[in-house]
Amino acid sequence: MSVLQTVKQKVGIADEKPSYECEDCGNEFQSDADPGSYWFQCPECSSEDLTSLEK
Repeated sequence: MSVLQTVKQKVGIADEKPSYECEDCGNEFQSDADPGSYWFQCPECSSEDLTSLEK
């Protein structure tokens, strides 16, 4: 996370990232990568089988 993002988060003006759950390992995480992109995968197991968690 960048210094700017950390400051924004502490002040309360950070952008909310969408949350996802990995179907393979159950890990819940936030990502701003576009679904279908190379970077859209679970950070724990690198699976691409993810479900969006609506808030």
